[in-house]
Amino acid sequence: MALATAPDGFVTVELLTEWQQNLDRRGLRATGSAAHADYIDDLARRLTEAGVDRVWTEAVPMRRWTPEGWSLRADGDDIQVISPVPYSGSTASDGVTGPLSSDPGEGVIGVVRVTLPPYNAGMFDMLDWGAPALPVHPVDYSAADPYERIWLSQDEMRAQLARFVAGGAAGLIISVDLPADELTDAYLLYDGVHRGLPALFVGREEGDALLSRVGAAATLTLEASIKEVETHNILGFIPGASDELVVIQSHTDGPNGLEDNGPEAIIAMAAHLAGIPTGELDRGILILLTTGHFAIEEAWGVEAFLATHRDDLVPRIAAALCLEHLGARVAPEGWSGHRDDQEYEFGCCFTTHHEPVIAAMRKALDAAHVTESRVVRPFVPDLTGRSPDGLTWPGDGCPFWHAAGLPAANFITGPGYLLNAEPVAHLIDIEAMRRQLIAFTAAARELSAVPWDRLRGSDRVPASIRAGR
Repeated sequence: MALATAPDGFVTVELLTEWQQNLDRRGLRATGSAAHADYIDDLARRLTEAGVDRVWTEAVPMRRWTPEGWSLRADGDDIQVISPVPYSGSTASDGVTGPLSSDPGEGVIGVVRVTLPPYNAGMFDMLDWGAPALPVHPVDYSAADPYERIWLSQDEMRAQLARFVAGGAAGLIISVDLPADELTDAYLLYDGVHRGLPALFVGREEGDALLSRVGAAATLTLEASIKEVETHNILGFIPGASDELVVIQSHTDGPNGLEDNGPEAIIAMAAHLAGIPTGELDRGILILLTTGHFAIEEAWGVEAFLATHRDDLVPRIAAALCLEHLGARVAPEGWSGHRDDQEYEFGCCFTTHHEPVIAAMRKALDAAHVTESRVVRPFVPDLTGRSPDGLTWPGDGCPFWHAAGLPAANFITGPGYLLNAEPVAHLIDIEAMRRQLIAFTAAARELSAVPWDRLRGSDRVPASIRAGR
């Protein structure tokens, strides 16, 4: 079925808008849920309709945790809850009762505040491969502009959960340092670790009230079930002039229409690429839409793909491109992260040290003219011990590097509303999203033409990169 295209050969703004609105209406697609499975089926069908060859799915097994009801009472008062902590644990229908405590202890209901790490724009600028000359900023830019996002608090969340598990707590309440109304049903921790400690998120005001009542009796209820299920990755080929491949990837699970609209952009990119004569694509394109971003420990689809295809597809991959959260506008007025002088959410593209990848992504960001052209090196320590340089980055595409050592790029934004299970279509600029997907298509084509030796000619990381210079 032919898709409506504009004169430039890409799908129209109107069609992309329809796709984005349909995704937003789906709401929460928790990993392995019926809603998620339905979206996977829909994407596989649409990729075939877009002209992608040999579309198929591959199962990824998981122990899926599903919340069925939750509540919180303290001293007989009902307390507003943002959402349960995914995979934390469960209680019986009458919950667990214990004294509120800010310290771990046997049988307590813990209550802790999790803060927003004090990042700023300049920290990311220092990580740019072209620093200090790049990126180029507008005249009103300040490196001191705060970049404080709730998703950056996940390490602290994990640490607090571990403390209270070790202390024998009956439950835990995590207060995030934001108003509850900025975090509608938010899916705030998505590592998919079964912890055996039922836990709930509350907002700043509710947390302050609970901390002022330490010692009072509280009842935390979190009914949930665990079931062995299968979730799926989607793969499809667009043939090129050689058997070598460039991967274009995003994830299919998420809470709203921004997290993640990468698959919608990739269908548009695939429809364009599938129309190019095979001889004009130097390498084939592997479309990879993966599961498990919202249950990383249970079913991380990128890791599953790399393990399954270690001996067949992975050796053919010249480079991989992951796309997440396109067209994101700045947070609404009055919300954390809002800027009156900023239209689009702060964004960047993480890349490996390979110069052709850095250059292609810088050019794409320049052409899209949405986020600044910030191309950033890996900076997060890789705790798996597999990364060629000991580092990785916070994005779904990071295993391409830390698990397989592949040349890779990962475009990403992270607005404060990213994890909210609510409609966000009004916060997505479709024309900007379209400019981005067109620019990233050009980047994929550019990478398909780069000689193999300039990408994977050596598995060694330059000494200057290993040294962090």
